[in-house]
Amino acid sequence: MTFETLLHQYRSVYYSFPQPLKTFLGSVYGNLPLSWRFGSNYAIHQKVLERFETADEQFQLDFQYNKTLETLLFAQEHIPYYEERFRVHGVSATQYKSLDDIALFPLLTKQDIRKNIDAMVSNVFEKPVAYYSGGSLSTPTKYFLPSSSRAKEKAYNNYIFSKIGYRYRDKTLLLKGREISIPEKNIYWEREPIDNYLLLSNNYMNSDKFPLMYQKALEFQPKFLFGYPSAVLSFMKQSKLYGVSDMNIKGVILASETVYPDELEAISSFFGVDILTHYGHTERNAIAYRINTDGYHFCNSYGLNRVVDGELITTTFDNFVMPFINYKTTDSVVDRIEYYKQSDIAKYVGNIEGRTQDFLVTDDGRLVSITTMCGGQYLPLESMDAIQYIQKDFGKVTVLVEGTQVDVAKVKEGMHQLVRDGIDFKVKQVDNIEKTSRGKRVMCKQSLDIEAIRKSGADVVQEGMRICCPE
Repeated sequence: MTFETLLHQYRSVYYSFPQPLKTFLGSVYGNLPLSWRFGSNYAIHQKVLERFETADEQFQLDFQYNKTLETLLFAQEHIPYYEERFRVHGVSATQYKSLDDIALFPLLTKQDIRKNIDAMVSNVFEKPVAYYSGGSLSTPTKYFLPSSSRAKEKAYNNYIFSKIGYRYRDKTLLLKGREISIPEKNIYWEREPIDNYLLLSNNYMNSDKFPLMYQKALEFQPKFLFGYPSAVLSFMKQSKLYGVSDMNIKGVILASETVYPDELEAISSFFGVDILTHYGHTERNAIAYRINTDGYHFCNSYGLNRVVDGELITTTFDNFVMPFINYKTTDSVVDRIEYYKQSDIAKYVGNIEGRTQDFLVTDDGRLVSITTMCGGQYLPLESMDAIQYIQKDFGKVTVLVEGTQVDVAKVKEGMHQLVRDGIDFKVKQVDNIEKTSRGKRVMCKQSLDIEAIRKSGADVVQEGMRICCPE
């Protein structure tokens, strides 16, 4: 077990340390070589990635074929779910003779994983590590990944971020991730010295605390800004609202939410620097990046990326714990697609649309991104089949939870841990959450005018005032 794996397992203990102790320990640890922290896998994946990205197309095709075959053989031999699924579909790993043959194998959905997870995990080669994802379709899902996947993820992210000049541990303002505010102490930021981040509270971004948060950011003197598109947009609008000066950053990194062309243009115009949009997911099957308005470039040594009927279908490489084969990501590929010759394997795509920018509104008019509400650390996701948020009034949210053994009190407690204050959650267990005509669940039914609230800031909330969209 590497030091990074151990630290990740006990990260909640580390987060609970007083800031001075956390700063000292984190700075010491953060300055250690990545190959020491993450083990030999970091250097291995770094070399594989660099070799692949500079190789010709035939090398890349051969690499992807061999990695896919490796995954199929492992799954058939060590994963009971795949052994049975392949048998039922009349296919075998030995039938995989070319990249096109992956289409012979059955598709894998999130629902398949939820129903069969006990039969999908192996500890033959590595210890499984549990991860949770709220998902873009409101369906909480648990996954198991090898501990070495963190080394791989770090190697690829550092490579991708370097495309706009980022070097690991450059000072970065972070507008994503866990909620770190301590309202009773008037603290809405947290220093994270391991990666050299300063986290700002997204839940207080459009509040009267913003000038205080902005001052902390200026004192930190970040080189880069890294966040959810929705959080970056809120940061921009609050900066304009309060008339504060632009920070002299070198680049912006966006992740975890769909970003639309007009938003990308607005961010680029405001900061006047290169914008890198990162695509990835908890399952760690696919990774891609876009610089400014160019299309997404897939790092195809990371996993196999196919586009089938406009949906991204992925197969994992290097996952010898819980491999994903022909996995339906539910993310849509739009605009142009550049394939490898005579295949459905994508090199570049114009745009990827996944998790949307949905918000809840607190009683004092602050916006809380739905993306931050997917925390497995606080919510009993294993008992939750689906979830939906419904809001009609400031500070009041009804949460519908689909599942047979849901602890409603625990769900409500987890919601308050994620938001901290400002929302009264009413949690209801239901037999079924209604789907759209296209078979999708809506994660958030919001009746408040989010754009008006974001443009106006917290001042939009007045006694008895309600800004609504039509029912």
